[in-house]
Amino acid sequence: MNRPYEVMYILDTRLDEEAQTKINTRVQETIAKIGGTIETTESLGRKRLSYPIKKQNDGLYMLTHFEADSRSLKELNRVMNITEGLLRHLVVRRDEE
Repeated sequence: MNRPYEVMYILDTRLDEEAQTKINTRVQETIAKIGGTIETTESLGRKRLSYPIKKQNDGLYMLTHFEADSRSLKELNRVMNITEGLLRHLVVRRDEE
């Protein structure tokens, strides 16, 4: 059963635009591969981090709303954990309308 989720992830600001696009595409392809459907993806812009992560003080925040089966989220987390240039991520289940 597909449920609504959102994933917020922080990209390294030292990456050029092409590398950022490649990571965004990889996240979207992984969601599609696990049987999910993407509703929206938006950039929340560059923001100051609360504490340094990998010697970075700023990060580019991205937010993606999607629907997927909860059993398939392990694969999304696995792919995001091994993606270079992705500082942090968090997948959260949204309230169903």
